[in-house]
Amino acid sequence: MPVIYLIRHGQASFGKEDYDQLSDVGWEQSRILGRALQNQDLGVPRSICGTMRRHVETAEATLGELGLAKEWHTDTGFNEYNHSELLAVDWPLATDRAALTQWLAQQDHPRKVFQARFEQALRRWQTGDGDYSESWPAFRERVLASTYSLGNSLSSGDSALVFTSGGAISVIIQRLMGLTDEALITWNRTLINTSVTRVLVNAGKPRLVSVNEHLHLPSEQVTYR
Repeated sequence: MPVIYLIRHGQASFGKEDYDQLSDVGWEQSRILGRALQNQDLGVPRSICGTMRRHVETAEATLGELGLAKEWHTDTGFNEYNHSELLAVDWPLATDRAALTQWLAQQDHPRKVFQARFEQALRRWQTGDGDYSESWPAFRERVLASTYSLGNSLSSGDSALVFTSGGAISVIIQRLMGLTDEALITWNRTLINTSVTRVLVNAGKPRLVSVNEHLHLPSEQVTYR
């Protein structure tokens, strides 16, 4: 049966001016993943990549270690939601980087506090309370549309590497496991950078067979952003 490997991007640059680029750790995580995937029976996998810089850089490093051409099909359906917009609607302070940095520096546990505020913004988005360029239902449907379209395009024995983000993967997990909308929060919080979630496709129907695989990473390389 065809297999889809959903790959969360490597660690991005949290707290930096350009969050979307991989950190040094993120680049190394991606190279480690590429070396680990050499042990999988991928054949000649199809590569699909969202358009975000962290997706592209993860694909470059992973495919390079796999010895494959750094070429892929771009699919915006696998892009992440606009986290900056979600935060801006619920927490205007987040739009002022200097003020946000100063505020976080005053917190005893800045990452924990930020995560709590971010999850609050996600829940507000899911309720539709606010003006967003993309609604929660629209985000969910575009991710699933790309997933089912990919599954239907694969033949027996095919494999696909999809370089995407935690929110998109969480939506797929939610759908295939029949979970509530809270799954977006739960899985987004726990998916590890460069983790692999595997989906088998049987007669066009995707089935979840593993979630958040990350044994390729040594413990000191495990990160969540």
